[in-house]
Parts: sequence; C-alpha cells; structure tokens
Amino acid sequence: MRGKLILGTAASIVATMFACKQTEDVYQDRKTLENKTEIKNYLSANKLVADSLNSGLFYVVSNADTSLQKPQIGDEVTFSYIARRLDGTIIDSSQVGYGDVFIRSFNTTDITTSGYAMAYRFNPVPSFEILMNAPYEKIRETDKVTLFVPWSLRGSGDVSLLAPLYIPIRYDINILKVRTQEEQINDYVAANKILGLERNSENGLRFVKTLARPDSAQIEIGTTLSVVYTGKLIRNGVQFDSGTIDVNVVDPKGTASGGVVKGFNDGIAKMRYGEKAIIIFPSTLGYGATGSGGKIPAYSPLLFEVEAKRK
Repeated sequence: MRGKLILGTAASIVATMFACKQTEDVYQDRKTLENKTEIKNYLSANKLVADSLNSGLFYVVSNADTSLQKPQIGDEVTFSYIARRLDGTIIDSSQVGYGDVFIRSFNTTDITTSGYAMAYRFNPVPSFEILMNAPYEKIRETDKVTLFVPWSLRGSGDVSLLAPLYIPIRYDINILKVRTQEEQINDYVAANKILGLERNSENGLRFVKTLARPDSAQIEIGTTLSVVYTGKLIRNGVQFDSGTIDVNVVDPKGTASGGVVKGFNDGIAKMRYGEKAIIIFPSTLGYGATGSGGKIPAYSPLLFEVEAKRK
C-alpha cells in the first residue's frame, strides 16, 4: 500500500508540473502577443514606420549611405546605444566616450569577450546581427538603427528592476564605424608610428626588423630555434601572451605551421639569428574563426614582437 501511495504521489507531482508548464507557456505566448501590440501602438503614437521580422522584432534603419561599407564576416563594428522602456525610462547605455565593439561572426551569435569590453550586456539583442545577414543586409557604417525588441528576444542578462521580464525594449543604436582587419591593422600601424613595414600582397603579412644583424647567419628552413616573443591584439594593443618558445621553422610557401600559427612562422623565416622584428598578420594567418584560449577572440589580427636566438 505504501509503495502505491508513493507512486500515486509522484504521478500527481508530475501531472502538476506538466500543468504548470502548460500554464506558463500559455502565459508567455500571451505576453508575446501583448508585446507585439504594445510595439505597434507605440509606433503609431510616435508616427514611426518600422519593418518587422517573423520573430517579432520591429526595426528602423535610417541615414543609410549606400556608398559606405556593410559589415562582412570578421569585421569589427563599433557602435553606441541607449536602451529604453517604451515609457521612455532609460535602462542602459554605452559608456560616454567609449564605443561598444561587436565582431560580426560566422553565425548568428555575436562574439563577446569581457576583456575587450565587447558589450556582453548588448548580447540580449541577437537580431542586431540578423539584420546584417542575407536576405536583409540592412546595416552600414554611420547608420542609425532602432530596434523594438519583444521580451521573447531578450536574454536573461537583460532583466533588471528597471527592465523586468515580459516587457519590450527599444534600442537606439549609432553605427560609428565598420573596420575590416586590414583597416584595423592600418589604424594600429599609423597610431603607433610603426615605420618600414613590408607587406605581402598575397596574404597580408607585415614585417619589419627593429634590430638587424646582417653579419649573422640566416635562419634556414627546418631549423629549430628559440624565439622570445610578446603577442598583442591589434584591436586594442592589449598584450595577450609573452615568453620564449622553440620554433621549428617550416617553408612559408607551404601550409604547415611548425607548431605555431603560420603568420608567426613566416615572419621568423625572414630573420637572422640575433635579430628582432615586428610581425603583424590577419586572422587568416593566426587563429581564424575560432580564436584561442579565451584571450584571442575569433577574427583577431595579431602583432608579435620577436627576437630570434639559437637553441
């Protein structure tokens, strides 16, 4: 009898949980419809004309200059934004004087890393990148974008006392600039006054010796040597690594890396023992679409200061 009672109680709990889940789903569906109506009423009251997606997102893109570039995969998008409730209460914004940074990624999820101040708090608006993708491709440099986001598209990190669950949020976004990796490198080189860089037109590798030893032996392919290095991110100049590493230099004409990323290998192959150099390269010669170790985000152009030593 006791076993039957326990089984009966368990079944009752499961049934109650299922009923609660159904009730919650119905409630959430109702709130989604209410959000859609709230947004439509808001647009009408403010005489705004917005396009919409099946997801429930409403958006306005203005001040588009068709001559300016659209963000491509791996480009860096710098923007500022203000988030408001529909009653006008400001719930969040970019820091004054600082642009938030978004890297357009290889799928519909933006790449955010706290070390880059990449606005994780903006992540609750995944539709921002959807508007960059086909068939929409709505976003260009200098655009002003307004998003009306129903609660169902907000993330858990976007809930607060000022922005409770189940309400729509308005985001006013200024697209400040769009920079390709090549442009990011050019910006860094100019800002840091790095002179004398030679550039490989085929793969974008840049190289300059900061200490030349013309009387020293050239590093030969297949040689293992010791390299003292410091690695920095081109996007913000932040150092992500330093130390000494053994490198087995492989032929730059091939695709092998010799245990290090190709850009690093190909730069070392240009050196003589005892020399120092700066090597800069795009992510295609580095860590590509995956990044590395949480310190190097995807699509990151890199700079290495190196010194070549005999083992």
